[in-house]
Amino acid sequence: MIPIRTIVFDLGGVLIDYDLPRCLEAFRRLGLAEPARWINPYKQSGVFLTLENGSGKPEDLYRYLSDQVGHPLDPRSIDEAWCSFLLDIPDYKLDMLRTLRRQGYQVFMLSNTNVIMFDWMRRTVFTKQGGTLMDYFDRVFLSYEMKLVKPDPAIFEQMARDGGISPEETLLIDDSAANVATAASLGFHTYQAQVHEDFRSLFDRYTLKP
Repeated sequence: MIPIRTIVFDLGGVLIDYDLPRCLEAFRRLGLAEPARWINPYKQSGVFLTLENGSGKPEDLYRYLSDQVGHPLDPRSIDEAWCSFLLDIPDYKLDMLRTLRRQGYQVFMLSNTNVIMFDWMRRTVFTKQGGTLMDYFDRVFLSYEMKLVKPDPAIFEQMARDGGISPEETLLIDDSAANVATAASLGFHTYQAQVHEDFRSLFDRYTLKP
C-alpha cells in the first residue's frame, strides 16, 4: 500500500456530475448561437474563462451575453443557464469525504470554477446533508480566487505551498487527462476519474502515512 497524507479532489466530473448538453441548450434558449465555442467540461474560453481565472466578474458575462444576443438579458437567467451544467453530488461521495477525514487524511478540493457556479454549489449540494462545505474539506482551492487555472503547473504548486503538503504524499483525483498529466509531472500520485465513476475502491491502494 502507498502511504499518503492528503487527497485532493477535483469538483466537476469527479464529485459533482454535470450535463453539458443541458447547459448548451439553456444558453441557446437565451439566444446565444454557438455556446460550445466557450464552454466545455475541461477548459473554458473567452469571457467564461475570465470568470474561472478571476480576471473577470459576473457583470462582464452579463454584459457580453446581452451584447451577443442584441438585447438585455436578466442576470438571473444567465446564472440559471450556467448552473444548469451542474447536477448533483451523490450522497455516497459526500459520505466518502467525511469518512476519509475521520480516517485522518487531509481532504482538499482543487477546482477550476467560477463564483456563480461555486456559490450555487456551496448553497445547495454541500448543504443537502445538513452541513456546510467545510464539513467535507480541510482546504478548498478555487481557480477564480487563485487567479490560476489547471493544467497550469503553477496552480498545483501554489496549492502545495499554501496547503503545506508534499506532492509525493498526496493523491490527486481529476477527470481531465491534461490535469492529471501535469500533476504527475510534479510528483503527485494521480488518478483520472471517469464519468459517473464510483472510485471508492481506489483508496484500498493507499494507507495513511504517520
